[in-house]
Amino acid sequence: MSNFFSLPTLPGPVAGILTSILTVWGYVWWFVLPLIAGIVLWEAWLLHLHYQWAHNIHWSFLEIRIPKNVLKTPRAMEQIFAAAHAPYSYGYSWVQKYIQGMDEYWFSFEIIARNGETHFYLRTPNALRNMMESAIYGQYPEAEISEADDYLEEMPKALPNRTFDLAGFEEVLRDPGYVPIRTYESFEDAVEERRVDPIAGLMEIMSKLKEGEQLWYQLLVRPTGDEFRKEGADAIDELHGLKKEEHHGSWFPKIDLGFTFSQALRAPFQHPGEHEAHEERKEEGSQRMFLPVHQQEWANAVQKKIQKLAFDATVRFMVITERDVAPADSGHLMSLHGFVRQFNSPYMNQLKPEKSTTTAGWAVKGLFKKTRLQYRKRLLYEHYRNILLGPTATLNIEELATIYHFPIAAVSTAELEKVESRKGSPPAALPIIEEE
Repeated sequence: MSNFFSLPTLPGPVAGILTSILTVWGYVWWFVLPLIAGIVLWEAWLLHLHYQWAHNIHWSFLEIRIPKNVLKTPRAMEQIFAAAHAPYSYGYSWVQKYIQGMDEYWFSFEIIARNGETHFYLRTPNALRNMMESAIYGQYPEAEISEADDYLEEMPKALPNRTFDLAGFEEVLRDPGYVPIRTYESFEDAVEERRVDPIAGLMEIMSKLKEGEQLWYQLLVRPTGDEFRKEGADAIDELHGLKKEEHHGSWFPKIDLGFTFSQALRAPFQHPGEHEAHEERKEEGSQRMFLPVHQQEWANAVQKKIQKLAFDATVRFMVITERDVAPADSGHLMSLHGFVRQFNSPYMNQLKPEKSTTTAGWAVKGLFKKTRLQYRKRLLYEHYRNILLGPTATLNIEELATIYHFPIAAVSTAELEKVESRKGSPPAALPIIEEE
């Protein structure tokens, strides 16, 4: 075996280094190679299990139509997202996760503009359909929810092709997930004339589409746990100078007598622990007192965000056009970036395009740029069709309700599909005339 890994005689120090490396490899390859192969096979096995489990999910495709006279703010949509958090498992067992491939269920909230109309859709696992319908009716009693023909079935299996071109992007957070973006409360006002609907900009962009142009907005949400809350609480403590105690391991057993040597010396004059507690309260109070205003506002905003339920969310936009009508990367993409930009705050968090998935030309550099750009477009379209999560951003229910909700009455767009009133059954006391 050593002859197999031997090198011919080479001059210089490089030959000595390579010879040493291959000599060591000749002794350890039998252990390293199976270890690497085992790790690769294990990851492939988990990926196979997850895709098999996800493939067996049966989806319901629902269209939601809201009457024109709805005056509810995005706060109502916040309660719908809160209901969508109900399937969270709080951690699957080892067998469920690594043998059955189970994961948290997710939902797809979509807004589609095509053929001169704008539609609101929801894709939900069949087992959770009744739960989501009840949540929507609870906040919008006059809504109409019905199964709809899937618009994806009318489109080719793969895009772009000779007829259609597409462009799009996915959004991620600039800062850690516990830092909030600007939410709908920043747009609200007690006076209706001064109230701003954050979704109005998107509705206006969709109303400007020409024949042969489509705009797809997909918001995938999967419930998440408390990890981001712990990170947010630690960030607030660090901002206030409150350091967590770090416990380092030791070879010797730790004996805790309940007091230190210095406390024992002060015991005749002061109760043990009183001096340290007083100093800690004094230091903590002084640090919080002199915290700059913008840092205190940041801490309050983080504290507010981590108090609400949160999701791992994929925010995905796509513009699909017929090639003989207009290029897909026309001004609509720039308008969509402007729509998202309103939720950004310089001192808080910001949504930004994920560089690895955007189809913008500036994001693809190097060799084979055109081929790689086409591959990105196909991958983005494939992930949309298969309802696959991409890069995720941790958003709580208030943030989700800000970027996806039904327009309030102040938004009037001719193309927006709404119902005049909800269909209901006839009154119970309605007289019936029998024909002779």
